[in-house]
Amino acid sequence: MSRSYHTLIASLPPLPKHFDVERVPISAPRLEERLKMLAEEDAQVVRQWTGFLNWDRQVLDRTDEDVAKGYHEMMARISNETLREMIEFRMDTRTIIAAVRRRRAGLPPPTGVGQWVEQIRGNYDHPEFRLQGRFGWIGKLDQALQSGEAMVAQRLLFEANYRNWARMAERFTFSFEAVLLYLARWEIIDRWTSRNESAGKLRFETMITETLGEYAHLFK
Repeated sequence: MSRSYHTLIASLPPLPKHFDVERVPISAPRLEERLKMLAEEDAQVVRQWTGFLNWDRQVLDRTDEDVAKGYHEMMARISNETLREMIEFRMDTRTIIAAVRRRRAGLPPPTGVGQWVEQIRGNYDHPEFRLQGRFGWIGKLDQALQSGEAMVAQRLLFEANYRNWARMAERFTFSFEAVLLYLARWEIIDRWTSRNESAGKLRFETMITETLGEYAHLFK
C-alpha cells in the first residue's frame, strides 16, 4: 500500500504547467533534504528511478540486444507499478525515436522494447507508424532530425515526457507516487534549465550515433 506523505508534499513548491522555465522551483540540495522524509522502502524505489535514468543515458556502446536484455533485467527487479509505467513510457519513446532515425537512414526497424514494437514493424512505411493519435510529436521529431535541429528535438522529447508525468500525477495526491512523479518532472526542468546550445548539439549527435552506429555519418 502506498504511504501518505502530506508533510513532504506540502513542503514542495508547485511545479509549473510547462517545463520550459528559467529555473527549477526547488534546488537539488533542498529537494534531497526533503526526501529524507521517505521511508526506506520508498527511498529504494527513488534510487531505482535514478538508476534507470543513469542507465538510459549510457547506452551508446550497447547493441539493441544489450539494451533489451538490460531493460528486462531491470524490470524484473522493480515491483512498484507506477515506476514500471514510467519506465515503460520512456522505453516506448526510445523505441519510436530509434525507428524514426533508422527509417530516415534507410535501415530496417530497430529491435526495440515495449508495447509498440510490432505496431512499428507493421507500419514502418507510414510517416508516424499509425501512432499519431497517441504520440503526436512523431512527425515533428522526424522534421527536426531531418534539419538537424538539436534543441527542437530535445524540446519535443522533454515535452512528451513532462506531459505524460503530469497526466499520471493527476491520479495521486499525497501518496508516494505523487512524490515519484514530482521527481520525474523536476528532473526534466533541471535538465532544461541546465541546457546550452553546444551541449544540445552534442546530445543530438549522441542520439544519432546510439541508434545508427557506423551509419551515423549519413546525417552529417
